[in-house]
Amino acid sequence: MRFYFLVSLLAAVVVVHCTHTFMGTSVYRQLVFHQEVKYSGNTLSKRIEYLNYTLPATFGYGRTIQGLLAYDLTNSASANVTAGGVGFPYVSLRMKSDRRKDIRYDVYIYA
Repeated sequence: MRFYFLVSLLAAVVVVHCTHTFMGTSVYRQLVFHQEVKYSGNTLSKRIEYLNYTLPATFGYGRTIQGLLAYDLTNSASANVTAGGVGFPYVSLRMKSDRRKDIRYDVYIYA
């Protein structure tokens, strides 16, 4: 019984500490956007940057984003979707670093 409690507590700590953002699915979806985002850290403040993406018209009317993956490569930043996302043809991703830390994300968008 103690073992299961310890394992579940450890799993909760790992889930809370994770700074990656996963939305939707990438299974059998077409990769439409990939970029490694890099910004240097500010000396005394947190850095906030936005990544905006809209599906091109060549994909056809009615196509939407089906998956979004944002991998934090520094483990010192957070990413949130502020507009659009899964089910929309556009997305706005807000990335925020800790003080004096860089922002480095590997962003994948699937349609």
